[in-house]
Amino acid sequence: MNTIDDVLSGRAKWCVVTGDCLDVLRTIPAGSVDAVVTDPPYGVGFKYDSYDDNTTREQFVTWARGWFVECRRVAQTVLITGQARLPDYAIIEPWKWLLAWQKPAAMGRSPVGFCNWEPIAMWGRGGRDGCDWICCPIRPDPSLNGHPCPKPVGWGIGQLKLIDWAGVILDPFTGSGTTGVAAIKTGRRFIGIEIDEGYANIARRRIAEAANHLFAGGPA
Repeated sequence: MNTIDDVLSGRAKWCVVTGDCLDVLRTIPAGSVDAVVTDPPYGVGFKYDSYDDNTTREQFVTWARGWFVECRRVAQTVLITGQARLPDYAIIEPWKWLLAWQKPAAMGRSPVGFCNWEPIAMWGRGGRDGCDWICCPIRPDPSLNGHPCPKPVGWGIGQLKLIDWAGVILDPFTGSGTTGVAAIKTGRRFIGIEIDEGYANIARRRIAEAANHLFAGGPA
């Protein structure tokens, strides 16, 4: 199995490591990753297999501060999706900019009715010729079965297109592997960290299939 060192050195295109992200992040050299693209747990009660997602605001900020500081240490740019908790990240460090992810025909609710967009907070270096808006619908995807809160691949690809300079991508909450699939499809190297072995195996399967498809000459 590939390691983080393999990816950082260019000997491998991707790896997914099973473990607590804070412990693993502390082993990664400072500034060795270009960008973190992630969708962390929200602390609002999602039914993960091996993680308690029920936290108070104080507990969430304390927990997030640990890994967020490490992400800022290892990466030039950090992109975090998650409208439910973005104000809490601002307590840790104010973001540089908010991007918008439009989700056409989404069924989420808001105080005015349906919620068809979600913010993505950015810290650090941005792009040069992009736009602070991505559009990607949420579509059924059988390959995502087994995870309670997966993101569509277009969500990851849209963000990576905005930071076209970034060659090594890290997701400390890999989940079903969407960021990794997007990284492979856009020609990047990828490091994933996932605390749940079952989810990590889903991610490895999906990323390997994406890599094999490209190697076989299929479309990106």
